[in-house]
Amino acid sequence: MHRKFRPTLGRLAALVCTSVIAVTGCGGDDGESGAPKPTSKPTAGAGLIPVAQACDGLFDEAIAKEAREPNGPSKVYPVKTESTGQVAKALREESARRGTPEDLCTLTDKAEGKELLAITVAWTPHSPPSGQSVHYTTTVGPEDAGRLRVTCDLGSGSGSGTESGGARFLEFALRDYFTVSDHSHAKLLIASAKKITSQLDCRETPEYPDPKDVAPPPKPGLR
Repeated sequence: MHRKFRPTLGRLAALVCTSVIAVTGCGGDDGESGAPKPTSKPTAGAGLIPVAQACDGLFDEAIAKEAREPNGPSKVYPVKTESTGQVAKALREESARRGTPEDLCTLTDKAEGKELLAITVAWTPHSPPSGQSVHYTTTVGPEDAGRLRVTCDLGSGSGSGTESGGARFLEFALRDYFTVSDHSHAKLLIASAKKITSQLDCRETPEYPDPKDVAPPPKPGLR
């Protein structure tokens, strides 16, 4: 007479798990270990994303709504740019006399498509008006949709390319083919500047204005 073999449910589960572990793994917690971790800034491989997620969170819903209306895209393609930390590092190491623009955000309508918006930053010899550490300038046209100048003096130990002593000024510039309101331009530039200067250790913290004080929100139906 043959003895019947009836493994317990627990042991049976263990046997099944052992036989497939090389393929799928066992345990609920490990199932996500191989999944790509989300990044704070979408890369060029991210594909189209909703406008509200553009520029690493700089777009709020009000700006996204303006960008979508009346015939704007609901999704945009974020061209890969350096992280905020990498841009700040490049600025610390760069001579103020050279002033090479660094890309902070570039959006297109598709991969290698038409530019919709771009934000850059560079050192500039031009200072804000006397008594101001930050100055927003309204400009005209998509190629020069807005500028923000910020005083940010750095210490002598900030990088090999940084001159010690003397005032230094950053200029944030915006190109906008969405043609959102000037109020939105101010919000985008001020938010961009805050991200950069928070990592540059300016000797004096810039005094950023409220965007509505330098560019009032548009009246309904107007930009």
